[in-house]
Amino acid sequence: MPSPCYHSRGGRTPYLIVLHTAEGATTIESLGNFFANGNNQVSSHTGADDKKAVIGEYVTRGNAAWTQAAWNEEAVALELCGFASWSRSNWLNNHGNMLDNAAAWVREEADRYGIPLVALSSGQAQGGSRGVCQHVNLGSSGGGHVDCGSGFPMDELIKRAKGGGASAAEPGPLALWEEWPMYLVFDAGNPEAAEAPRCSLAVPNELSKGKHKVRFSCGRPTDLRVITTDGKSDVHLEAFGALSVGIPDGCRVVQVKLDGPQLAPGVPESPITACISEQ
Repeated sequence: MPSPCYHSRGGRTPYLIVLHTAEGATTIESLGNFFANGNNQVSSHTGADDKKAVIGEYVTRGNAAWTQAAWNEEAVALELCGFASWSRSNWLNNHGNMLDNAAAWVREEADRYGIPLVALSSGQAQGGSRGVCQHVNLGSSGGGHVDCGSGFPMDELIKRAKGGGASAAEPGPLALWEEWPMYLVFDAGNPEAAEAPRCSLAVPNELSKGKHKVRFSCGRPTDLRVITTDGKSDVHLEAFGALSVGIPDGCRVVQVKLDGPQLAPGVPESPITACISEQ
């Protein structure tokens, strides 16, 4: 179903393949209906759901879809009919067809534009590198979104795009979170000068039962304020050290404020990472 929401690339050739989560539409048809309404002022080139070997097409690749703010001309984009809150095990165990569909599309676009099948960090995606990234990797200039989420199996999608088979279903996310750190992206746009740059971490249902912790690490000394439903914790990280804060029972969001030194408001000199693991 074509969308009226697009414009010319102005002669630019895409060098980014950007993945999004739809955060509402669960089929490519319902996603297409949303994009077909010009009043919504949003679109994507394609969409993928759980139907096997099917892709929804909404904007031709030669035009810029309206999906990642300042990066529309540089990218081709796909919306997965899923949610950024999904865990890694949910993606792998319940949405294999969607991952296969997305991987096949990523491979097709990579072949067409000569884009390497590599997952880009935020710095690489915003710094002109060629490859595959998530919406979150484009930062505030990409609209400040968090999709596809910390549980999205980007490594698995790249593996499938390169022609590797699906990995075996995984029993659960708990042990895996320690192996898949989240790079924290701090919001530098707080209107009040007294407010520290901050970000929020969504805690999946299965990890909000008072039996888990968030572990932080950074490549340089950094001070954080970590706010949960139990209150505020002050965390000082030594260079390449790690400290943890418990997640209380029922806590669904952990807010992190950056108090330590930084090159520019909200931009740490070294990436700060977080992962959720058992207490």
